[in-house]
Amino acid sequence: MKVLYVDLLCGAAGDMLLAACIDMGFPVDKLREQLGALPVEPIEIVVEKVTRGSILCTQVTPKFGHSHHHRHLDDILNILSAGNVPRHILEMCNKVLDRLAGAEASVHGIPREKVHFHEIGALDTIVDVLGFCMALDHFRIDTFLFSELTDGYGTITAAHGVMPVPVPATAAMIKGYVLRTLPIPTELLTPTGAALCTALGTQKSGGIAGRVTATGYGCGSKNFPEHPNFLRAVILESNSKDISPNSPSNDTVVLLESDMDHISGEIMADTAQKLLAAGALDVSWLPLFMKKGRPGFRLSVIANTEDRETFTDLIIKNSRTLGVRYQTISRTIARRSTVKVPLGSAECSAKVCTHNGYEFSKIEYESLCALSAQRGCSVLDLMDEYVRSTRK
Repeated sequence: MKVLYVDLLCGAAGDMLLAACIDMGFPVDKLREQLGALPVEPIEIVVEKVTRGSILCTQVTPKFGHSHHHRHLDDILNILSAGNVPRHILEMCNKVLDRLAGAEASVHGIPREKVHFHEIGALDTIVDVLGFCMALDHFRIDTFLFSELTDGYGTITAAHGVMPVPVPATAAMIKGYVLRTLPIPTELLTPTGAALCTALGTQKSGGIAGRVTATGYGCGSKNFPEHPNFLRAVILESNSKDISPNSPSNDTVVLLESDMDHISGEIMADTAQKLLAAGALDVSWLPLFMKKGRPGFRLSVIANTEDRETFTDLIIKNSRTLGVRYQTISRTIARRSTVKVPLGSAECSAKVCTHNGYEFSKIEYESLCALSAQRGCSVLDLMDEYVRSTRK
């Protein structure tokens, strides 16, 4: 089992995380080839060794023309999809970009699709997100862990004007995580850095254990005399329960509910589909006996805490309910990863899940349906076939 542990000694930015991976041996030519397949202007990746404090670090600088397009989330996802990015890497990129979009939408009070990205739209952020996700795949990382978060203080001037540090989008993404402020009057933890860590990783307090196989140092372009501007990444191989993906993963989410007796099952189904398409973590509903003997529904939606207002608006708009109640809840979830598994002569997507040493897997329903139609057999038959194949 391989673990990537990143020690955020002086904040984190996308280019710093990517640089640390290149320092550990991720081949930059692999990234250059993938970037060349994207339908965007040519991107040059400059990699150089620089000293921060007394430590030799890797610094990554993407270079391109001066036509910086401002793009929406869908624009970025379409660019990546059109570039033949492998599906599992594309899914990681989507997760990171969606977290950024949710944070921006929540702090500006607008729906996701209305967010006009400046930072996300920049090509350098596409490079950082795609490059880091490719590096995780290259090193075959099972678990990504990061230390306490660090940031500076004061204010910065950004596209939206003067912003406090941490900037609002970053502050939204790191809610519930441990943060330490360094005595440096500027931004150290960027929205892209925060999104990569919180969307793909788990914060780990205390020590870690394992056999170190690689160490890398990635730095930013700024040089602070009072504190070296770099982070350190370590790849470990370990069976230790302390850093195992078998240990439970805990997080905090928001539960939104509304009881309704004025809509049909068709409208409820349509509302649920729109909520899932917008990024809800889960949507369900139960039949109820309501006042005056009316049959009704209880709609329950689980979402990231920073998306509460977005999903409240969607529920009211699509169902015309008169109110939505909400509460913040904690949950324990099994760790999971998506893999390709053989089923006869076909290949299907499956989730591999672990919890406290117990491991199980299941093929994705969409894969089973597609194969069922192809073979002319039932989904149940394919499930039985998969179970038999795993017992051999």
